[in-house]
Amino acid sequence: MSANDSKREDVSKCKVARFGNKKVIKYSDEYHHQRTKNNESVKNSRLKAKERQKETESRMNKLAEDNRVLTERVDTLMKELQVLQSLYKELGQELPADAVQALKQINIQ
Repeated sequence: MSANDSKREDVSKCKVARFGNKKVIKYSDEYHHQRTKNNESVKNSRLKAKERQKETESRMNKLAEDNRVLTERVDTLMKELQVLQSLYKELGQELPADAVQALKQINIQ
């Protein structure tokens, strides 16, 4: 039996871990090095995921606030429009043609 054969037998008796396509003997220095690298990668990946989640949440909150402001603006403009329409009715006048056309474009009559 040659030295290589005995080495193969020793390796086959040991527990082996895989890192990609690479086989590494468990609890060896190389194994611990690979585990350390993997643990750092996992840690960094989780930190990035948390950052992305916070950014998404922040953006969502900003968009919700913008939406609330715009909805309030629409409500205010609709009330203003109703007041102006009622004033025209009270005066017995027709709305200007361009105003009527603009209201039709946005489905308000």
